Amino acid sequence: MVVFILNQRAQITLERRQARLLLVSSQLRDLYGPLNALVDVNERLWEALRDETLPAKPERQPAGGGEEWNRWRDSVLMPVSREMRDLILKRPDLLIEDQVPQPLVDFCAHVAAREVAMSGRADGFQERALIPHPGAEYVGYVRDAFSYLKSEQRRLLQLRHVRQQLA
Repeated sequence: MVVFILNQRAQITLERRQARLLLVSSQLRDLYGPLNALVDVNERLWEALRDETLPAKPERQPAGGGEEWNRWRDSVLMPVSREMRDLILKRPDLLIEDQVPQPLVDFCAHVAAREVAMSGRADGFQERALIPHPGAEYVGYVRDAFSYLKSEQRRLLQLRHVRQQLA
């Protein structure tokens, strides 16, 4: 009887671990992995543009930055930002937290505000986005969440591997 109970407990623990591994893998594959890759691409582009194309921060105006900046922003940075926003909005079930974290809320709101500002520019108005990009807070959140999930995935895979060796 004791062996049966111990075997049942081990089976339940194994099933819970496998369910956790499936969730973590889905979080990485369907949300945090793509989000992290897109953040890395956007950050690399932003750094290069900031160093080469943009005027110094105190000199930036809504109409500033020039045509080259506008082309990069409209053709590359905004489409990638929209893709990140869409990932967040389509898969909130995969978030680590129970509620959407503030950096993600701020980022999604910024993208919406930037879209409005860009549509105004098409109509001849030049204005800043109502909500600024959350910057390092957003980038840090995405990178930290991705790292946490990768380490959790490795841990769960190691436990699975150890369990298979013992069997």
